[in-house]
This record gives sequence, C-alpha cells and structure tokens, in this order.
Amino acid sequence: MASLSYREKSLYASLAAELVVYGPYFFLFLHQRYSVNKVAGMIIGIIVLQVILQALIAAFTRNRVTDERDRLIQLRGYRAGYLTIASLMVFGLGALWFHSTRGDFPIENRMLALHFLSVFFSMLVIADIAKTATQIVSYRRVL
Repeated sequence: MASLSYREKSLYASLAAELVVYGPYFFLFLHQRYSVNKVAGMIIGIIVLQVILQALIAAFTRNRVTDERDRLIQLRGYRAGYLTIASLMVFGLGALWFHSTRGDFPIENRMLALHFLSVFFSMLVIADIAKTATQIVSYRRVL
C-alpha cells in the first residue's frame, strides 16, 4: 500500500472526527429527545477535534504540496456532497408534505422547529460525509 498524501491523511482525519462526533448525535436523535444544547455541544466538539487532528497532521507531514489532481478530486467530492444534500432536501420536503397532508406529525407542535433543525442539520452532515468519502475513494482510485 502506498504512503498516504497530506490531503488523504487530512480527509481520513475529517471522516473519523465526523463519525466520532456525529455518530452519538444520530444515536441520540433516534432514541432520545434532542435539544439546542446537544447540537451546540456537538458543533463545538467537531470544531475542537478537527483543529487538533489537522494541526497534528500538518505538524507530522513533510510534503503538503497540492497539484491539479488534488483540485479535481476536491471538486468531485463537492459535487457528490451537493447532490447528496439537494436529494435529501427534496426527500425531506416531500416527507414534510406527505405527513402534513395526512395530518400525523409524530411530535408536538412546539418541538416542530427543533425537529426540523435536527433533520436538516443531519442532511448537511450526511452530505459532508458523502463529500469526504468521495474524495477518499477518488484518491484510492488514482493510485
């Protein structure tokens, strides 16, 4: 197996941080009540973890040069992330329309705003993971 480039190490660290922080969030989202404090704590957690991991990778990686291949892979990842979020937004709006026409929201009205904040934030997280995973796969295909 070839040595990983700086960008690949950075992508693997980002993916690991996202899974470590967002994994428990999705578990709590499915099994417990969520709150603004939990969402804020998760956002702060991902920022701190990303800063630490990226600083360590930058400190221990000698060659941080990027080339045209890196830019093309980055664009491919952003395209996959955009298509994922657009598809999930359409799905979410369709689900909202479906449940509103049936009149069966599973949550109280006062929790509706927080519920949709969590749902659409989850879609954003899934799109970011799709972007990172696409970039990692693209690096592996090139080698």
